[in-house]
Formats: sequence, C-alpha cells, structure tokens
Amino acid sequence: MGLGDTLMKLVVKVGDAVALARRFREAPGLAMQEVIGQVRHVVTETLEKVMDAELELHLAEKADPENKRNGYRSRTFGIKGLGSLTVRVPRDRKGTFESRVVPAGRRYEEAIERDLAALHLAGISTRMLSILSRRLLGVKVSAQEVSSSLDSILPSARKFLERPLGDRRWVYLYIDGTFFTVRRSTVVKEPTLVVLGVDEGGYKSVLALVFGDKDSRSAWEMVFSSLKERGLDGGAVQLGIMDGLPGLAAAFTEAFPQARVARCWVHKAANTFPRVPTRYQAAFKGDWDLVQYAHDGATARAAFESLKARWTKDCPEGVECMEKDLDALLVHYDFPKAHWDALRTTNPIERVHKEFKRRSKTMEQMGPDGLRALLAFTALKLEFGWMQTSIVASNLQHLVYKRKREVRLDELTKGLLN
Repeated sequence: MGLGDTLMKLVVKVGDAVALARRFREAPGLAMQEVIGQVRHVVTETLEKVMDAELELHLAEKADPENKRNGYRSRTFGIKGLGSLTVRVPRDRKGTFESRVVPAGRRYEEAIERDLAALHLAGISTRMLSILSRRLLGVKVSAQEVSSSLDSILPSARKFLERPLGDRRWVYLYIDGTFFTVRRSTVVKEPTLVVLGVDEGGYKSVLALVFGDKDSRSAWEMVFSSLKERGLDGGAVQLGIMDGLPGLAAAFTEAFPQARVARCWVHKAANTFPRVPTRYQAAFKGDWDLVQYAHDGATARAAFESLKARWTKDCPEGVECMEKDLDALLVHYDFPKAHWDALRTTNPIERVHKEFKRRSKTMEQMGPDGLRALLAFTALKLEFGWMQTSIVASNLQHLVYKRKREVRLDELTKGLLN
C-alpha cells in the first residue's frame, strides 16, 4: 500500500451519492462546488498529516531533547485546480523546522507559477493577469509575481533554444535579424539573430534565436558555427535565403560551402526602386515582375535582358542594382517548382518576426531572460501550425510526416512547460 493510499481517502456513502446526483439534476453548478469542497477538505487534511510527519522526522533527525512540538500556525497555500487552502503548519520550539510540502517562502505550488508564465507568454499582460488570477487560477497574484513567473520556465526555454539539430536534415535556411526593446541597466533596442530551417520534408522550425549586440558578419559567423555544433549537417544545406546585409552571404557560403545564396525579391525591390525615377516605376515594375514570376530560369533571364535593353538608358542605376544580384535572385528556379514561392523571398521568416513582435507587444519592456522565454514559447507555438503546413504541396507526404511531428511537438511542449 502506497503513501497516497494511507493518507488520502474520499469516502462517500451511497445515500450521499444519490442525494448528490439529484442535486446535479437540479443545480449542477452548486453540486459541483460541493464536490470540490469535499475534495478541498480531504486535500487539506492530507497536507496537514504529511507536515506532521515532516516535523516528526525533523525532530528525530536532530535528536535535540529540548526541541519539541510547539503547536500550529495557520496559513493559506494555493493548489492548482483547488485554489487557496487554509492549512495548519506545525511548529517546533526552536523554530528550526521548515516544511517542504508548504514552503515558507511560497504562496502557491510551482504548477500555478508555470500556468502564470504560460498565460503571460500567450499574450495576457501582467496587469490583466493579476486582475483575472483569482478567477483563472484560484489564487490572487500581483503583476510582479506574473513577471517573475517567467523565471520558472527559463531553464527549459534555454534548453529548447539550444536543442540538438541532428535528428533532421535541414536543406533551406532563412536568415534574418530583428530588433526588440530590452531592459538591462538601460532600455535600448537590441538585435536578435534568427534562423528558420526547412527540412527535407518541407517542414519549418526555428533553429536559432541568438541575442547579441550587433547584426554583423562576425555575429552571423558565430550563429552558423553554433548551428553546426548543435548537430546541424552543413553538407545537407542547399540554400540560404537572406537580405543584403554586407558580408552575410560570404559568411554563409564560408560556413556552408556546398550551399547557394538566394536574395529576397522584396528586400531587393526596396533597394532598387528608389533608384528608378518615379515616372518610370509602374512600367519598370511590370518588367520586373516578368523576371520574378517567369515560368522557368531561362525565361527569367531572357526577361531580364529585355528589361535591361529597355531601361538602361533611363534607369541605369536601377538596372545595375538588379543585375548585381541577378544570380541570387534567380537561384530558386534551380530548385523544385513547388518550392519557388517559398524560396523567392524571406517572407516565411518575416512572418515569424511579426508573431514575435505581436507576442512581445503586451509585455512592453522586457529583460533579456524574459525575452528569451517569450521567444522560445512563441517559436514552440508556431511549430503547431507548421506541423500542418509544408512548403511542399504533397498530401501523401503530409500524412506520412504528421504523426512524427505530433510526437515531437508533444515532447517539446512537455519539456518547456512541465
């Protein structure tokens, strides 16, 4: 017989059960509260018996004849699903006893703290969660307690962000940085370097979220080195999709010599069109689209030659800017056609940035640890959507891969929140 069998029993007589069943028919809400009240009473008694046993063990281990029991003190303690319970905590004369069942420094169990962190990361502000905490969790908490709750999942967040990557072959890497307002001794915007990977099945995952002091070639070299240290197979990487940060393409090809570089058409347009006189931009855009959305690579190159012949005289700087990165702009044509839309731009990683920003907006200024926990949690939530969406339009492949993804996500979620 286990400890739970000896300490906690909820006895309901047959007559009581019948009466309770009738009350459920008449007023189910009130009847349920009665059941919960009985459970709360039994849990309270059980906790008190365990604490009494704790004190007995403490006194026996210390073997101090002058130290004995010294009554009880009442305090409240929050239990997940039951709310705040009033329990009697035993005391000793010399005040050396501290219960581990109901720790002196805690008002509620760790499960409630993790729930606070999860709700906060899901987008509920500290102030609103403080207001709703008693109704949602049965325990009233302060806004500061909500903010501090992130510390409870920080080790798991770090583990998720540093997880091994050798279990899948990553063929495409989206590479881009974004900025967040971070509170340290001062409040400033700091870069976060993000790598979004696509595996050989066409499924995405955030592979790196690196916090640093600059978005530069040296910083990205460190990121790429870290990915390989975590098990990413550099030989499997075929393409890196990125913007035009100076030195980034060189750092990528140095880290992944067998891979090629793709430039984002959206970023390139932002660099090119300011060099085209306003009166020509609409017509130039028409020719630009003939290159960008051509049926194949050969057609795209022929379309560019036509654009070049037409616009070199009136828009030489725009043509030159486009031509400088033409190979990187057209490289997606060398990959499966089903992938072209995904490889043409950095939109997939831009959408990740957008979700990060949306989640962090309700939290205003954050410390680096809080930001790390937020981004890890958000990345994990994104995985649930990506589990259903491959960049490859293949229903058969989707069905084969789905179960494997579900198992993986279940493991990651339990690791981060439990």
